[in-house]
Amino acid sequence: MDRIRNFLALLRGQLWAVPALFALAAVGLAYVLLNYGDLLSSGGRIWWVYSGDAGTARDLLGSLLSGLMTMTSLVVSVTFVILTLAANQLGPRLISIFMGDRQIQSVLGLFIGTILYVILVLRTLDDTLGSQGVPHLAVTMASVLTILCLLALLFYIHKIARSIIADNVVEAVSQEFRETLREILPDRDSDESAVKQPFRGRRWPLGIRRIGYVQVVDYGRLLSLACEADIWIAVNVRAGHFLLLEGEHLDIYGEAAPDEALQERIRSAFTVGTERTPAQDPEQGIRQLVEIATRALSPGTNDPFTAIAVIDRLGAAFEEIFARHVQPHAMRDGSGEIRVVADRSDIAGLLAAAFHPIRQAGKAHPAILIRMADVMADLACGTRNAVHREALLGQLQRLAETAALGQSAQQDRQDILARIEHAKQALTRGRLQPPGKNGF
Repeated sequence: MDRIRNFLALLRGQLWAVPALFALAAVGLAYVLLNYGDLLSSGGRIWWVYSGDAGTARDLLGSLLSGLMTMTSLVVSVTFVILTLAANQLGPRLISIFMGDRQIQSVLGLFIGTILYVILVLRTLDDTLGSQGVPHLAVTMASVLTILCLLALLFYIHKIARSIIADNVVEAVSQEFRETLREILPDRDSDESAVKQPFRGRRWPLGIRRIGYVQVVDYGRLLSLACEADIWIAVNVRAGHFLLLEGEHLDIYGEAAPDEALQERIRSAFTVGTERTPAQDPEQGIRQLVEIATRALSPGTNDPFTAIAVIDRLGAAFEEIFARHVQPHAMRDGSGEIRVVADRSDIAGLLAAAFHPIRQAGKAHPAILIRMADVMADLACGTRNAVHREALLGQLQRLAETAALGQSAQQDRQDILARIEHAKQALTRGRLQPPGKNGF
């Protein structure tokens, strides 16, 4: 399932996927209307159906084709301009958000499909057909599709204009991230009581021997191989880690060294690619949001309001994380014995990935530090155990140290520390009324 999700995530980021479907649909539509159009319109002539001769139809379709080519060039040019702006303002790794947008892909697909349809119909027209042999319904459909392209162009301009607004990008990334969390985080806890159970036999380190990012680890396959070969496997890497060619990526425990065939079967459980994907990696969505915030806090941009919007969405994401459970670390065989131990992201690691870079980049912005403290106070209601609370208290401690060492005015530091103290109280004794918000 994870590999299927990984494939769909990679496919979703391909700009050509939906346009290719539109092109196939255009070919099918042209075939049906050219071969069976007379049967479909046998009930008599309708006023809006084209009724001219082949020469006029050829001129009409030629004009439509020229206009469609111009509009498509405009759409493609605007797309590349937007991608350039997005890469400069929000980060090149967020280009996939625009490329994977189904509405943008559909508009491009409609234009490309219509051009292909007009070409297929145009090539069937010649002067020997006469007025009766012209595929009237097919020519009419070309006009209808062109009108749809005009309306789609208006929608596309509106869509693109809204897409470059930072708050809208943050919300789109946040929604996708929360959907990913619902897919990859279990809704029930797993039995982790014996994860530290010692394995038997000698330790045999194993490298994946591939360079790139781990996208998916097939833990089910590893468990099956461990049971089949009567070995124990400790996975030292997880989805999102970058692998060098050599390294101790796994530890295999057993009485004898695994043979080459078994090693290759174990390596085949790892999907390694050139980029990170969200199929098993909850830190991928965090990374995208954090990149927006850190770029907004850079001296060249200096946009703390976008960073605050990111902090708010991170709070919503961690509310989702706290409501669910971390990915299981231990995989057991049929008898309940642990056979595979996985390296998975924990709450403290996820909080560190989310708030450390923003705190470091925003140490000179009291509003950023205050908002981070407020979000952690708000998350007090969603904490379900001591692990959550301790992880948040650790973040608040770092936040207090950053505020104490910062160059803010004394009153600003006092406001930050007061908000941090309120968050600590909310985590230790329940939700309290916050001090004055000062507009933040």
